[in-house]
Amino acid sequence: MKVYYEFGLKQINKRGEELCGDSVEFTLKPDTATLVLSDGLGSGVKASILSTLTTRIAIRMLDGGLPMEEVFRTVSETLPMCRVRKIAYSTFSIGQLSSEGSAQFVVYDNPPPLLIRGAKAQPLDADEHDVGGKHVFHYGFQLQCGDWLVLVSDGVLNAGIGGAYPLGWGWEALVAYVENHVHDALSAEGLAAKLACVVEHLYEGPPGDDVSIAVVKVRRKRMLTMLIGPPVEKQSDAQVVAALMSAQGRRVVCGGTTARIVARFLGCPIDVDLETGTESVPPIGRIQGIDLVTEGTLTVTKALEIIREDAPGEPWKFKPDGASRLVDLLYEADAVKVIVGRAMNPAHQNPKLPRNLSLKTQVIEVLAELLRRKGKEVEIEYY
Repeated sequence: MKVYYEFGLKQINKRGEELCGDSVEFTLKPDTATLVLSDGLGSGVKASILSTLTTRIAIRMLDGGLPMEEVFRTVSETLPMCRVRKIAYSTFSIGQLSSEGSAQFVVYDNPPPLLIRGAKAQPLDADEHDVGGKHVFHYGFQLQCGDWLVLVSDGVLNAGIGGAYPLGWGWEALVAYVENHVHDALSAEGLAAKLACVVEHLYEGPPGDDVSIAVVKVRRKRMLTMLIGPPVEKQSDAQVVAALMSAQGRRVVCGGTTARIVARFLGCPIDVDLETGTESVPPIGRIQGIDLVTEGTLTVTKALEIIREDAPGEPWKFKPDGASRLVDLLYEADAVKVIVGRAMNPAHQNPKLPRNLSLKTQVIEVLAELLRRKGKEVEIEYY
């Protein structure tokens, strides 16, 4: 069974610095995910440049299909050494995760990866190598749904040094905190935020070192299939309903005519909830087997406005109207498939224009682009 990697990141600059001396990059492809964390020597602009150089080299090589051994050897031999302190100008943790759950990490002078399974830290064995005069640890392990993977920079372990923790927060305290706070409903971003809040509290304000917290939550991919508009040809009605109902994950139907087509083929009534309507958004309906039923282009256009605003605090989160509910489901999904029926709606279409220039099509294309910018996989299928 394939797994999906949800990523969360929080960084805090060292006290008085405009740039973070750590660099973190995460890329997600259909079959692999790549995660690199680098800690530049010192702080500020110089550290930021050195750590960014490290992550960019590693990410580009791995995404280019080069084997992990060649990547960490190249990075290790490329990194300059400080002549005075005899240490590298930046450290690194380089990880590659497959969609089948296999994970490889190479770590140089960074805290090791933390793997949590069933709210318990799992021991990770490492092979040690000397590469380019640097002592590098190589980890290989298997991930499964429900696992958490945490990478941190030294700034996390040093939190509270000289105060609440004379020698710093340390590895064991970090592990205990994560074990006590992970749960299924928590997001990767949520766990990273919790850890950042604790670290800032331990530093009693802006930290004395750059802080980076990268979290990967291993879970199943969340799928959503959205049907909007009836097909051009009536004989395609059964085909689009079958495509919708055979899809995995959540199902959404947008449009009154579309909803009636779906209800007819499913043999179910449509129940309209008048209390969910607003001045700008018509009320939602309910069809057994469908997660959300809304009006068509007007509701989707309103949802598009909400996504464009991207207001902090998610003010749409618990609103009952169709547009807010649609945004909630779209944000929750990792992959969205939109089935667009291109039958013309006289209320929204100038009949002299070609079908691919309809308002509905334009709205869906813009919506898809915004979702892709947010890291969603989006596929559009026209009928």
